[in-house]
Amino acid sequence: CLPSCLACDRQCLCSAESMAEYSTCMCLVKGLFYHCSNDDEGDSCADNPCSCSQAHCLSRYACMGALSLVLPCLLCYPPAKGCLKLSRACYDRINRPGCRCKNSNTVYCKLESCPSRSDSKPS
Repeated sequence: CLPSCLACDRQCLCSAESMAEYSTCMCLVKGLFYHCSNDDEGDSCADNPCSCSQAHCLSRYACMGALSLVLPCLLCYPPAKGCLKLSRACYDRINRPGCRCKNSNTVYCKLESCPSRSDSKPS
């Protein structure tokens, strides 16, 4: 995985994955699917709305297609995911040579430039 940081008193995850989701409005689609899905199904389409292996694939893609008319930034999600995959492969090849498991731990670093919550509250 690419490096990521917990910023602002460990409340905000700054990573390439979250940047791709927020900049392409996919976070809005995930929120919509989360609130509109049936909790009894067991598979959460909100976690991976572009998956073809879960139920209601056609209706999810139709919904995302309709949303892309008002949120054209959704059309940038597939290229952004492709760039992420390529960046992750290059990063791993350079910094972590050898065989690695797919589910490896994310590297976190502490970001010192964000004020903590206790610093910003008045007494």
